[in-house]
Amino acid sequence: MLRVVLDTNIYGNLLEEPDAEEIEKRIREEKEFVVYNFPIIRKEIRNIPKLTDASRKARISLLEMYDRITGGHYLRHSIEIMLLAKKYFDHYRNLGGNLGHTLLNYKPP
Repeated sequence: MLRVVLDTNIYGNLLEEPDAEEIEKRIREEKEFVVYNFPIIRKEIRNIPKLTDASRKARISLLEMYDRITGGHYLRHSIEIMLLAKKYFDHYRNLGGNLGHTLLNYKPP
């Protein structure tokens, strides 16, 4: 079975879909892969600012969806994951991303 970690923006995109509940259900019931909880991703969702009622509700909805989709599957830090995160961050910077490691809560290996 394939183990996957979905990028943070995927959950935001999913929440905006008109049939989000059906898509989420299909992801949870999928037999070919399982979505894993990764602390950095959950932390990014938790860091959504609580400035308005809408942002508070979105933050709660995203955290609840994240927990349902990952369903208790937990991926721990490893050298391989940190190297993959570094590649992802480098690609982000090459595309013009200008936030630093500190703002992204990312510490390079």
